[in-house]
Amino acid sequence: MQGKSKLFGSIIALVVIIGSVLYMAGSFSDKQAAGNKALPAPDYTGQVITVNTTAIARNELVPGSVIAKQNTQISSRVMAQIERLNVRAGDSVTRGDVLISLEQNDFKAQLAQSDAQIKAIQAQLTQTEKQLKRISDLYSQGLVSVSDLDDAKAKFDNATANLAIAQQQQTQAQVALEFTRIKAPISGVVVERLVEPGDTATPGKPLLALYNPQQLQLEFNVRERQAIKLRLGQTLQVHLPTLNISTEAIVTEIVPVADSAARSLLIRLDMKSHNGLMPGLYAQLKLPLHAQQGVVVSTDWIHEFGQLNMVYVLNNNAIERRFVRLGEVQGSNVHVVAGLNPGDKLAIDYKPTTVK
Repeated sequence: MQGKSKLFGSIIALVVIIGSVLYMAGSFSDKQAAGNKALPAPDYTGQVITVNTTAIARNELVPGSVIAKQNTQISSRVMAQIERLNVRAGDSVTRGDVLISLEQNDFKAQLAQSDAQIKAIQAQLTQTEKQLKRISDLYSQGLVSVSDLDDAKAKFDNATANLAIAQQQQTQAQVALEFTRIKAPISGVVVERLVEPGDTATPGKPLLALYNPQQLQLEFNVRERQAIKLRLGQTLQVHLPTLNISTEAIVTEIVPVADSAARSLLIRLDMKSHNGLMPGLYAQLKLPLHAQQGVVVSTDWIHEFGQLNMVYVLNNNAIERRFVRLGEVQGSNVHVVAGLNPGDKLAIDYKPTTVK
């Protein structure tokens, strides 16, 4: 009997606890759907707008960047110490300008050595030519043998060949000396200065980077489904947020290899030059999508509630504070993704004194 009393008391205590939890959770009070806050509005006489669906023009914004169509890294063709750099990053240069001067002493010495060698060989050639003429005259008189004549001809031919080799070496020394004055291969702007005076320039090592500001492109990685619809010569809209520029660009390159990881194709477009345009700037490509039906309202009818957005909906002579989720802004209108349905009536002139 005592055990039954304890069990009955435990059941009553459990029921009381459960009832308390449900009461605190509001289970015994009238609830209101989240996002719909009724506000008394018996005297509202402002304008009422009935929401309807409309066709919404959609665009996919593809991020990309500005790239240089013509750019180059300048390196030396000979090994030498850098004597002077005439430019810094940001400087404009013209094709043929001397950008870097290398130490020339070794190359001048090689050129002087080749000059001296040529003079020595020319003197030897003159001597062998005279000797060949004398031997030829004596041979015609029968005073020397054929072997003497052949020997004289061989010496002359050898001196002639040595002169040609020395002249070729002189040309190479002159070219090497000219390579100590590194010139701009294109007209453009210096992007980066990679060395300083005193450093050693070696063949293939980048010294400066240039790009042509008159030949810039836009580069985007476009989804496969969208990329296969594009055609060379097609005109698309692009936007450069940094410069606040929206303009047209023409598709000039579609790289015919898809990125298997990103499932995209590389697209390049040409556009007109603008002040301030430079490689690396962020760009957006607007790709038109199929229109869809949706609710569009004026941005003036949207009210901010903290970090949320809401509208005032007239329902059964009461005004509801309806929270909405917004999509793309199109001019003075905005697409309401969620929160409004066709047929809802907006009290667009309603302005409460406080919002709680």
